[in-house]
Amino acid sequence: MRAEEEYEREKEEEGFPAGGYLLGRHPECDVRLDFDTISNRHCLIFNENKPAGSMAVIEDLSSNGTFVNEAILGRNKRRELEDGDEIALVDNARFIFRYPKSRMSSAFHSQYRILQQLGKGHFATVYLCVDRSSGHKFAVKKFERRMGDSQRSQTEGLQQEIAVLMSVSHPNVLCLKDNFEESDGVYLVLELAAEGELFNWIVSKQKLSEAETRKVFIQLFQGIKYLHERNIVHRDIKPENILLTDKNLSVKIADFGLAKIIGEESFTTTLCGTPSYVAPEILENTKHRKYTRAVDVWSLGVVLYICLCGFPPFSDELYTPERPYTLAQQIKMGHFDYPSPYWDPVGDPALDLIDRMLTVDAEKRITIDECLQHPWTRNLSLADLQPHLNRAYINPEDSTNGLTGAIGSLKMDFSKRKIKRQRTLLANINDIRVSKVIEVPKTELPGQPERQSSPSKITIWDKNPNGKVKGVTAKNAAAAKANGATQTGTGAKKDKKGVTKKKEEGPAEHRQEEEFMTMGGKGDMPLFADDVNSRYVAAEVPQKEIDEK
Repeated sequence: MRAEEEYEREKEEEGFPAGGYLLGRHPECDVRLDFDTISNRHCLIFNENKPAGSMAVIEDLSSNGTFVNEAILGRNKRRELEDGDEIALVDNARFIFRYPKSRMSSAFHSQYRILQQLGKGHFATVYLCVDRSSGHKFAVKKFERRMGDSQRSQTEGLQQEIAVLMSVSHPNVLCLKDNFEESDGVYLVLELAAEGELFNWIVSKQKLSEAETRKVFIQLFQGIKYLHERNIVHRDIKPENILLTDKNLSVKIADFGLAKIIGEESFTTTLCGTPSYVAPEILENTKHRKYTRAVDVWSLGVVLYICLCGFPPFSDELYTPERPYTLAQQIKMGHFDYPSPYWDPVGDPALDLIDRMLTVDAEKRITIDECLQHPWTRNLSLADLQPHLNRAYINPEDSTNGLTGAIGSLKMDFSKRKIKRQRTLLANINDIRVSKVIEVPKTELPGQPERQSSPSKITIWDKNPNGKVKGVTAKNAAAAKANGATQTGTGAKKDKKGVTKKKEEGPAEHRQEEEFMTMGGKGDMPLFADDVNSRYVAAEVPQKEIDEK
């Protein structure tokens, strides 16, 4: 201990080229804070070299908490520091971090200050940021520059997203406020969607009511109609790309990473989208594959189906000896139904609209304008939609008058309702929970008008922290519910006493996805093909074995 104190005294007197600054109670700390609630080694601030230059990073080493702009870091967690960030160690010490004035700052960081991380995806990280001049809050999506084969397609996708977002302005489309191309990546400054993805809402509630679904889809139809009128096809509509701005189900269509403005020929031939939501024409195995705005109508039809029952119309779980159709085959054939009891409470007009939206022949598929005029959509009056919808995008003649005659023209296949089948809800295979709610204080700056639309709270969702729940089917989910057990995010079950029972791992539990993908088209490998002692069913006896006998 004496030698350690001597070393620290010598370092203080003569200086030492340390790699960072350690804050805490211990004598070795560069900044000593003698409070009982401060840990011996509370946090560390150090430099990290990046393509954009040297950045300061803070790492939390404490058990009591290190806070940056009022947001806790968490033990062994780190984040980059921005100029002007407030660092707090419990409630005992607060610091304002500053970079040297000589340090070159980026255009983005000179105009905005990042407050905290909101989410992270494969290509991008989303942060809460504040405009330094106005105090208004936004979401910023940062796409870091990466080396590798996917760099080109990633850059092309970004350019599409930026070009499309900059050209649109509609209450039901997430609009882009600003964009910056920096040496360390691309920054997209977007509107805030305080309640997150529609996907999270569906999973947490299992499904939506018809009234809730109608409110959502009138907005979606209007947003897509706006895009289609400008020759823009989204191409990746799914619940994860539909964002909620409040608890009243006000929605915005987001993520135009796959969107593309249609050229003179009015079709595109790039195979893209998410498998469960893609239209059948996209799955056509031909270089002459053609598709138009109708692909968005199909994807919306799949989302409409999911909202009303809690599971998708097409699924690998439907593959049976009696129905030997893969997911792609089901989509290409338009093979789906409305199984009981899930669809029993849903009215016939909703089913008719879904049938028309999920029509395999794109030329016969209902259009967005026709979706807005459909009896199911028109069941809601303008008074019920206000103030969440913009009247300018609603047909002023919309009313419930004449619905009786319109409903009479519906062509329903009621045999689709007779099917009784258990299905696995998205809520059974996804572990979705609210991880935290961020308070967004109103910032009033002199001479700046107060922004009414800025949210006061942002809900942060934790989606499948341990991966999707595996091994859950409609059958065992129903059995677990009957036995009083609940499914957890790790595939384990809890009994009535709350004791977690670990689920036995399957043979392919730890199989890498890349390994699985490279096996495509090769079929199963032959096992003991040359073993004459093995026993086969007559039809499976190898020719070699027959010849020897």
